[in-house]
Amino acid sequence: LTSTDGCGAPLFLISLIGIARIVHAATVSKDPVHQSVIAAARAVPEMVGGFGRHNTEMMQQVPGLFMKDGAEAVNVTSLSDGRAFAIKISDGSQRAFRTIVHACLAEFGIDSPFTPEKVMGGPRVIGTIRATI
Repeated sequence: LTSTDGCGAPLFLISLIGIARIVHAATVSKDPVHQSVIAAARAVPEMVGGFGRHNTEMMQQVPGLFMKDGAEAVNVTSLSDGRAFAIKISDGSQRAFRTIVHACLAEFGIDSPFTPEKVMGGPRVIGTIRATI
């Protein structure tokens, strides 16, 4: 099944497991073309997500990490050893991305710099956004 997004770009139906498998396969592939794509993304992460973006910062800070976010709050992440995951925020909001990605990396035993996002109640901090995995 295919469709188009609001900009007219094609959209293809694929499951989160399918997305994670694709990135896993590219990450561990011995094919020089696949290797060059992943290596280029890791070498110049600004070209993957842009300057100041979460996935760019993460690829700069976590060795061997590949991360790409997409429209409608989809994210795929892989490590150099092939471990990979894909997430989708149901409501399309990107607010919880950092929290979920860092929680998933923690499940893999990967330390990453992360400060939980504060939840404000007027001028006061009343909590933080937390992920339950």
